[in-house]
Amino acid sequence: MDREAIKDFSGRFMQLASGATTIALVAVADRAGLWEVLAGQGPLTLSEIAERSGLQVRYLEEMLPGLAAAEVIRYASDAETYELPDAHATCLADETSPYFLAGWTQIVPALFRAVPGVARAAREGGGVPFSVFGEEFVVGMDRLNGPGVRIMLARRWLEALPEVVKQLEAGCRVADVGCGAGSAVLAMAEAYPESSIVGFDVDVGSLERARGHAEREGLANARFEQLAADAIPSDPRFDFITTFDVIHDIAAPGAALGAIRRALAPGGTYLMVEPDASDRVEENLHPGGAVLYALSTLHCMTQSLAQGGEGLGAAWGPAKAEEYCRNAGFSHFERLDVDHPMNAFYAVRA
Repeated sequence: MDREAIKDFSGRFMQLASGATTIALVAVADRAGLWEVLAGQGPLTLSEIAERSGLQVRYLEEMLPGLAAAEVIRYASDAETYELPDAHATCLADETSPYFLAGWTQIVPALFRAVPGVARAAREGGGVPFSVFGEEFVVGMDRLNGPGVRIMLARRWLEALPEVVKQLEAGCRVADVGCGAGSAVLAMAEAYPESSIVGFDVDVGSLERARGHAEREGLANARFEQLAADAIPSDPRFDFITTFDVIHDIAAPGAALGAIRRALAPGGTYLMVEPDASDRVEENLHPGGAVLYALSTLHCMTQSLAQGGEGLGAAWGPAKAEEYCRNAGFSHFERLDVDHPMNAFYAVRA
C-alpha cells in the first residue's frame, strides 16, 4: 500500500470537498444579500456587517470565517475585520459584469439533484429529463451566461463576422435557436434595432423569462416562440442564425442542424457556439475539462438521453462538430478568432 499516494489523494479530495461546500456557503451569502452589503465597503467588523445586512450574528459568526478560509473574502486578524475585494465583488455582486459567477450557486445544486437519476440511468439506461433540474437551473444559467452575452456579443464576438454586422445594421432576419432566457436575442435586438430577432426554445419557463426581459427593456424587435430546433420555419428564411451551447444538448443534433440549414437564406451565416473541447481525451484533462465532463454527465448528455436522443455530450470536439455540419448540408466550417475561456465559435455556411 502506497501511503504517500493515499495521503496525496486524500488531500486532493478534501480540496474538492472544500470547493463543493464553499459553493453552498457562497449560495447562502448570495441569497441572503451579503455580497451587496460588502461590495465596495472596505474592511468591516462582524457587528458592522450584522447591522448593515440585518443578518443573524450567529450565522455570520460561522459564514464569514468559512468564506475567509476559502479566500472568498479577506480577514484581518489585527482589526478583526472582513473585506470583499473589488475583484471578487465583480464576480459575486455585480450582475451586469461579464465576469459574474454567482449563477453557479444555483446551477451546482440543480446538478446534485440529478445525481440519483443519473446513477440509475448509468445502470439501467435512459436519462434525467430537463424538468428535474427545475427553475433554479434556468435562473442560474441566465445569471451566469446572460451578462457576458449581453455585453460581449455585439461589442466583441460579432466583430469576427464583419459582413454579418453590416447586415444586422442594415436590417435583416435573425433567429437564435435554443434561446433559453433570451440573452443573445436581447443583445442583438438592442444593438441592431433595424433587424428582427426571434428566439426559439422548447422550455416554457425560459421563454417566460425571456419575454419578461424584452418587455421591461422595450425591445419591440425581439420576440420568442416555443418551438423545437428541428421544427424552426424555413419560410421566410433567416439571414443569420445562432446557437449558443445548444447543439450538443439536443436529442437529435443532426436533425436540428438540417433544419437550420434549410432555414438559412442563400448567402446567410450560421454562428455555432459550442464548448471548447479537444477531440482527444488527454487534451481535456485539466480543470476546465473536469467541469465540462461533469456538466455533460449530470445535465447535457443525460437530458438528451432522457428524450431518447443521441446524448452527444458537451465534449464532442471540433472534428465531430464539423462532421455533423457537413452531413447537414453545410460546405463551409471555420473556427473564428474569438477569445473566450470556455467556448469555441464557428462560422458555418452552405
